[in-house]
Amino acid sequence: MYNKIIDNEVKDIISRFKQTSNINIAVKDLTHLKTYSIDDSQSFEIDDAISLEKISCQHKLWIHIASPSSYFEYQSAIDKNARKLISTVYLSTNTYYMLPKVLINDVVSLSEKEKRSSLSLGVILNEDGSVCSTEIVQSNIKVDFRLNYTEADELIDYAPKEEEDLSIISEILQSRKCWRKSSGSMEILESYGKIVVEDNSPTLKIIDPTLSRQLISEAMILYGNLISNFTKVNKIPVPYRVQQRINKVSNYNIKYSDNKVLDNFILKKTMGNSFYSIKPLPHSSLGLTSYLHATSPIRRYADLLVNHQLNRYLNNIDLISKQEVEQITHDINNQGRQNIMRYREDQKYFQSKWFKNNSFKKYHVILLDWVNKFKNICILHFIEYHFSTICNLKSNKNLNIGVSFNVKHIDDNDNEIIYFELISLSK
Repeated sequence: MYNKIIDNEVKDIISRFKQTSNINIAVKDLTHLKTYSIDDSQSFEIDDAISLEKISCQHKLWIHIASPSSYFEYQSAIDKNARKLISTVYLSTNTYYMLPKVLINDVVSLSEKEKRSSLSLGVILNEDGSVCSTEIVQSNIKVDFRLNYTEADELIDYAPKEEEDLSIISEILQSRKCWRKSSGSMEILESYGKIVVEDNSPTLKIIDPTLSRQLISEAMILYGNLISNFTKVNKIPVPYRVQQRINKVSNYNIKYSDNKVLDNFILKKTMGNSFYSIKPLPHSSLGLTSYLHATSPIRRYADLLVNHQLNRYLNNIDLISKQEVEQITHDINNQGRQNIMRYREDQKYFQSKWFKNNSFKKYHVILLDWVNKFKNICILHFIEYHFSTICNLKSNKNLNIGVSFNVKHIDDNDNEIIYFELISLSK
């Protein structure tokens, strides 16, 4: 019965969407801007896009975020179901979408060559990366170019005269990153490996921190920071993203080394856990006095809730109460942890299968930490593949944190943990 209510709501939204020529004409028309979306080729939920507007001798950066709450109400069946799921869950063999797929595809996503509703932030930065001026509007946009990261990297690198916007945007956001660094942010730029399943076989995909990925990351951080400032000033109840700093890491006696992987691992240990809070507390690793998640409203309910509140505020509609937002924030923290665990268990399962399929290989690793030295449980980083995992290490040597060596996978018929055996120490 509940699914039928959702189906009916979706049909009604699509019908109204088509009848009104897609868009609410009362909002700011930004369809004249050359607009880019940058994402993985296989991405289905396109939440964000960027544009550059040249005003006299200044550049105004526009960050556009999809606006699902323009199409369905808070507490509708679609919204309640999204709140129950908290987020889209990406597993190796399936994806469980927070919003109905047909709604994402036909109405909400910032699809190429289609007019879409957006919540857009226009910002002019000073040369040092500080904010000169901002504008937050409900808008109509049209994505002109949907790019994958490789295509975007080429445009940034070569900066052809007719397509130089992305290169300029990249420079603008690099200045913003420098500004955050001066405010105490901690950046960890490193490649990472993740398991993907293709044709029922697990393979490893390595993600590099290219210029286009850094551009999108910095744009989303900027949006989250400036929207949090806006909600603070206007007393709009929302879930803020908070991270407190842990100053000491007592388990480590290592000072500084030339081992970047180990240094980054230890640096992460100084960062506290991130969580959602009704209070706008600092996010230490980003170097920001306040921050929130607002750039993925198609796939995260925290962002969708911010989306609801911004649209209500901009349309002079009563806000969702602080008490309700506080309860939802509690639910997001709890269910969000479960979704993360679900993803990690999936990765762990297929990681184990991947190692079994490649058991003939010799792996060059770094010992990052002992979880339980007496039981030989540790964290190894696989240098060639850019990922780390908790495992059981069989060795007759006393190994210190930071040492590198070679291991091979051994099948111990234990589904709970992966087993390795030391072959030789690195020279």
